[in-house]
Amino acid sequence: MNKITSIWWRKGYVLSATFLFCVLVITTSCKKDKNLLGGNVIDQNDLLNSGGIDTFALKTYTIERDSAVTSNPRYALLGHYNDPELGTFKSGFYTQVRLSGLNPDFSGSISIDSFVLALEYVSAYGKVSTHNFHVYELDDIMYIDSTYYNFSTLSASQSLMKLDNSVALEMNPSTPTVVGDDTLKPQLRIQLDTMRAHDIIQGAIAGLPQFGNDDLFTTNFFKGIYVTTEGGTPSSGTGNIGYFNLYDQDSKMIIYYKQDGASKFFDLRINADCASFHNVSINNSGKFVQQVINDTISGQKEFYAQATKNLAVIDFPTLKNLPKNIVIHSAVLYLPVQNLPSSSFRPSSTISAFKVGSFNFISNADFSSISNEYAIDLRAHFQSFITGGIVSPAIFLSPAAYSSSAERIVFNGPQSANKKKPKLVLTYTEF
Repeated sequence: MNKITSIWWRKGYVLSATFLFCVLVITTSCKKDKNLLGGNVIDQNDLLNSGGIDTFALKTYTIERDSAVTSNPRYALLGHYNDPELGTFKSGFYTQVRLSGLNPDFSGSISIDSFVLALEYVSAYGKVSTHNFHVYELDDIMYIDSTYYNFSTLSASQSLMKLDNSVALEMNPSTPTVVGDDTLKPQLRIQLDTMRAHDIIQGAIAGLPQFGNDDLFTTNFFKGIYVTTEGGTPSSGTGNIGYFNLYDQDSKMIIYYKQDGASKFFDLRINADCASFHNVSINNSGKFVQQVINDTISGQKEFYAQATKNLAVIDFPTLKNLPKNIVIHSAVLYLPVQNLPSSSFRPSSTISAFKVGSFNFISNADFSSISNEYAIDLRAHFQSFITGGIVSPAIFLSPAAYSSSAERIVFNGPQSANKKKPKLVLTYTEF
């Protein structure tokens, strides 16, 4: 059974509320009462000389969402990590590529030097780690107007790697990339088998119609790529997920070649006309989050939110006891989190709150590294509940970048063993 959480307000806060009440009485012609949440719905014997007591229930738990749309994401996710709190998170991505120019000229003597997949870093989540990367060519056609989910897959049987082997590379968005004499912004650069680059050049030399039309190229000659990591699960507390901007001009496949002895390159670009999505696999087995999902009462100790899969839920069952003739002046929900300095898996910089049922957006809240908590403004949401605009005050919480990040958050529950617990600070005027 969920226990009721009691929060004692400091005297100074009550005095401030009383002062505001006095101002309202002086400056308005109608009678108003300024109250702390619960002031009119609890036994007067529970009031102390130093102020009021706010007694209400906070019901906290986590639900598992069965799908998340990952089509054409803001950032592509790639990598694998093992979080001691929530288990493993692995992601690979699929994308089309397009010709940088139609009917390219490969006349004369051509020799291929290298074939590279370059991916522009945005950032990464987790601990800088080495992964075994593999790139496959797609057998299936992708469509820009199709909806793809975190569980979607496409057939990709042909390896684009030398000797079909994966390549071990460190994924570190802080290390600049040097190409020849040029220092570039950080990239992940994966060397590919030049045989497929040779096929592309030969197709252009042959004058195939696919090289005069981008849509024909992506449906009938080179349908796209699948980029993933291979190998075993990282040890606990290690691994990371790279965030890549596929639409950056430096994210592309590059054929480096010589034409009549002159060094040149030809790009296969990833742009806004390319379909893309990432496939995410999360395994929470054996972690407390799975118990919270299976048994919501366990969420009173701690509860979780995780990109592409798990939503935190908070319900406020005793808010229905508030008078209906009130105007809410402020309603801030404070949510402390577990953020160990030694952990590589930091809380999301921003979280989003949504209405349960409709998934309508309520507000965002930024993480405070000073107080280790989020403070969410729920005034308008609760006012709508009081006036009957919505049937439930309950909310969903998720990382703001729910579909294009690998973030997770461990919230303290009302019965947490930690000192700081979630609380709602609410003031209103009754007419």
